[in-house]
Amino acid sequence: MGITFLDSMLPRDHRAAARSIAVLCAVGAFVSLVFAPLQPAEHHAGTTGLLVGGGVIALVVLLAVLARFFKEANGFAWAAGPLLAVAAITVVDLLTRDSSVSAQIFFIFPTLYGASQLRVVGSVVMTTASLVGEIVVVAQLPTREAVVDAGYVAAALVTTAVLLTVGAGRQARLVARLEALAAVDPLTGLVTRRVLDEAAASALSGATSSEGTSLILLDVDNFKTINDRHGHPAGDAVLVELATMIVSRTRSEDVVCRLGGDEVAVLLPACSRDAVRRRAEELLADVDAHVFPVDGHDGLTVSVSVGVAHAPSAADDLRSLYAAADAALYEAKRGGRARVVIAAETAVAGAVDRRRDESPPSG
Repeated sequence: MGITFLDSMLPRDHRAAARSIAVLCAVGAFVSLVFAPLQPAEHHAGTTGLLVGGGVIALVVLLAVLARFFKEANGFAWAAGPLLAVAAITVVDLLTRDSSVSAQIFFIFPTLYGASQLRVVGSVVMTTASLVGEIVVVAQLPTREAVVDAGYVAAALVTTAVLLTVGAGRQARLVARLEALAAVDPLTGLVTRRVLDEAAASALSGATSSEGTSLILLDVDNFKTINDRHGHPAGDAVLVELATMIVSRTRSEDVVCRLGGDEVAVLLPACSRDAVRRRAEELLADVDAHVFPVDGHDGLTVSVSVGVAHAPSAADDLRSLYAAADAALYEAKRGGRARVVIAAETAVAGAVDRRRDESPPSG
C-alpha cells in the first residue's frame, strides 16, 4: 500500500517535531517584532494588512503551541500546521510589499522543519511549498531581479533540504538498527524483556480474547553446574538449543524472551489456564527427553523447572502476572526441580513431577 499525503506529513518523532515548530515560530516572531520598526516605510503594512498578517502569524504560533498535544496519527493537523506557516510567510511579505532578502530568508524555516523532521516525501512537499512561496514573493520585483533572487534562494533551500534529509534518513536507519539490536538477545536470538513487556501490556489490555493471557517462566536446573563441569561454551550451547526448541513449539502469536542468564519467558496471548498447563507439561517432557548437542561431548541431558501464571485467574496486571509466575517457578525449584507449578495452586496439586529416574547428568 502506497504512502498517502497525510502519512508523509507525519514526523518521525512528533514530540521532537513539536519542539522544532515551537522554536522556529518563536525565532521568526522575535526577529519580526525586533526588526519591524527598522523596515523602510514602503514595507510598512496598513491597518488591514497588520490585522490580517498578525492573525495569520497568531494562527501559526497557536498551532505550534498546540502541536505538542497533537496525536501522532493526526495527519491533518501535522500537514496543516507547516503548510500554514509557508502561507503565513507569503501573506505577510505580500501585505508589507517586502521582497527583500530579509523577507525571503524566512522560507528556510519550513524547509528546515520538513528536512529534519519528515520523511523524504514530506521534505519534498515542504521544500516545494517554500519554493512556491518564494516565487510568489519575488514576483513583486522586476523580472531580472526576481529571477536572480529566486535562483539564489532556491539553491539554498534545495541544498539545505537535500543535506538534512539525507542526514536525517541515515540517523533514522541507525536508530532503527540500534532498536532492533536492543530488542534481540545476541546469544539465543530471542527477544529481550522490553519486547516482552510491550507484548504483555498489549495482551493484558483486553484486546486479545476471553481465554486470557498466560505466562510461562522456566530456567535450567543446576545450570551453574553445567558451566562449571563443561565450560561456559557448553552452557551457551544448551541455551541456544533450548531457545530453538521452545520457539519451534510455540504459535506465531506467542512471544519467547530470554530474561537473563538461563531464565526464559514465554508469553501466550489467548491461552486459557488449562491450555497453558498442557503446553508447559509438554515442554517439560520434551526438554526431559532431548539430548543437547555440545561440542566435545556426546551430548547433555538437562531438566527445567517451570512456573506458570494465568491472567485473569491468578493476576490482573503485568506486574502481578510476573510475580505469580515467578513465585510458581520458585515453588517448582523448591519442590525438587524438573516440574511445573501453576500459580495460585498448592505445590502438590499444581506440580507435575517430570524428574528422570537416572541421576543428574555429570561430566
